[in-house]
Amino acid sequence: NVHHNSITSNSSLGDELFSATPAGAGGVSFCTGSDYYKFNYNWLCGNLSTGDGGGLVHMGFSKNGQIAHNSILFNQSTNPTIPTNGGGIVVMGAPDVDPACGATTDADCIPPLGSVGPSDGAGPGLTIDANLIMGNAAESGSGGGLRLQHVNGSEVVSFPTTPSQWYAVNVTNNIIANNVAGWDGAGISLVDALAANIVNNTIMSNDTTASSGVLFNTLGAPLASSQGPCPYGTQPPQTCVTSSTPKPAGLVTIQNSPTLVANLPATITCPAGHYAGTTANNGTCRRYSYPVLTNDVFWQNRRFNITVGSFGAGTLNQQHVVTLVPTLNQTTTGACAATGTNYWDIGARGDTGPGNHSSGITLNPTYSVLTSTAGYGSTNRSTSPAVAAQYCNGSRVPPEATCKSPTGQTVPCGFQVPPGISDATVPNPVFNLRPAATVDEGNNWINISWGPLALTNPVTGVVLGNYTPTASSTATINTGTPASAYTTHDFFGNTRPAGNGWDIGAVEFAAAGGGGGGGGGAAATASLTPALWSPAAVRGVGLLGPVQIFTLRNTGTVPVTGITQATLAGTNPGDYAVVRLLSTCGPAGNGQLLPQTSLNPGSSCVVTVQFRPLTTDQIHSVRPATVQVLDSAGTQSSLLNGTAN
Repeated sequence: NVHHNSITSNSSLGDELFSATPAGAGGVSFCTGSDYYKFNYNWLCGNLSTGDGGGLVHMGFSKNGQIAHNSILFNQSTNPTIPTNGGGIVVMGAPDVDPACGATTDADCIPPLGSVGPSDGAGPGLTIDANLIMGNAAESGSGGGLRLQHVNGSEVVSFPTTPSQWYAVNVTNNIIANNVAGWDGAGISLVDALAANIVNNTIMSNDTTASSGVLFNTLGAPLASSQGPCPYGTQPPQTCVTSSTPKPAGLVTIQNSPTLVANLPATITCPAGHYAGTTANNGTCRRYSYPVLTNDVFWQNRRFNITVGSFGAGTLNQQHVVTLVPTLNQTTTGACAATGTNYWDIGARGDTGPGNHSSGITLNPTYSVLTSTAGYGSTNRSTSPAVAAQYCNGSRVPPEATCKSPTGQTVPCGFQVPPGISDATVPNPVFNLRPAATVDEGNNWINISWGPLALTNPVTGVVLGNYTPTASSTATINTGTPASAYTTHDFFGNTRPAGNGWDIGAVEFAAAGGGGGGGGGAAATASLTPALWSPAAVRGVGLLGPVQIFTLRNTGTVPVTGITQATLAGTNPGDYAVVRLLSTCGPAGNGQLLPQTSLNPGSSCVVTVQFRPLTTDQIHSVRPATVQVLDSAGTQSSLLNGTAN
């Protein structure tokens, strides 16, 4: 049970020219046999992997795992040689035995199809619930926020017509926003995930750039953990893609892997809800992952591609200029362009646009909000979800920032990024989209610089992304369909439904006096626990002091509203601090990212307090204080009774 940790700035580097994807996460890895693991209430930020999974990896077969209530932010998977997937999270089955390459068993060759079996899958019962997955990047691949890869394998081969034996993954109540993928599926990417259920998630403002080197069959692409766009076994420098074209940005489903397809028997039966039309036998799931998509928000997920122009001007006159298309400008940090933006919320690899289904399949969202509902069922809607605060990726340097020019004038603090070159290669090759035999000499690796890599506006301090609904969110409030088979709560733990019907998206909207049901005019009641905390710490410990999480819970039968941020009082409040970044009670602001101003009966929010005794405190002295929260039930408080050593 891994919980309440801060896991930041770690890396899993492997080998730049490693020819089979290293599968070590930058932050945390759960490997085969981690049955019943829980990864809950953690802060996973700024980790890097040159393999699959910048932040978190579920690797191999483990039963009944749970990934819940985490903040997974600004992690990255990237590699110039091979596709690497899952910037935030990757769930992947472990590969089968290494193929025999001549007389040697080695991973560095492509096995003939059918000579090896698929993976043993990821195991049954995995739940990914109520996580904030934001600002992550799969720069060299797919699944900027979440990648489900080879979740199914040998169990499908063993039980082809008994889909109840196939491994399912429930993805519920997550906010997946502002992630970036160099290939496709910046929010979510699926391959060999034949029974994925994606229900009540908010998937907004994710971006694909179609800049990943694997699109152009780089050196190690044929040997990676996931196939590129070229036919199986295609070897560089042979090319199959010579231009960059837009890809699905919110969610992408991908053709089943050649290894899985080669091992399937003549007939398989798709699970209910995981095939198009009425045909389960050899239905859609035989060719593609076909997820259940219900009560989800897919909104303004942007698609970009790159172009390679002629030689630049001035200091760039020796290189072709690479441009991101469309070219958008921001006047303020996180601003979303009102015009000129291209969106592509959901699609399949092989489609050429939001309304094109060249892949041969059309996904089936129901009771969901999409930027465009063209081609989808009548239960969906295209009205804005009207969240509290949406932001868009853009400049790494704040557009508001200004600097002084050499002549003393006030100018924007922009910067130029010259084309990447290898100092060891003279003359420097001209950039193009055809892979070279040696990656570090080919000058065809694109590194995208983007931002803001922050939770608040660096100029104003305002929280950038608050993807909770407001009273204006008529597109999502009470417009969903009951989905208790998958979840009975929302992102904050509030009971679903809160009002007259299920809401669409990760968060139920609980308006003052509404929802909850029952009560008959009863008064609101709440409690803050534990009632007493008695830590001990060395004077002057500062940010390394002990931490306690207090839980504010609605103990009554009617909603508790008007919840404020926690405050400190009593004799020695200066010896304690409320850690806003790890608290959810009250409105956003002052460093608090996630707001919760109302609680349905039985629901809760948290306040995180740290003991930081001052250097001026008397040694071995007790430092009493209180932490308190105000709401419609009154004032809830707990006693702080730390000892300064």
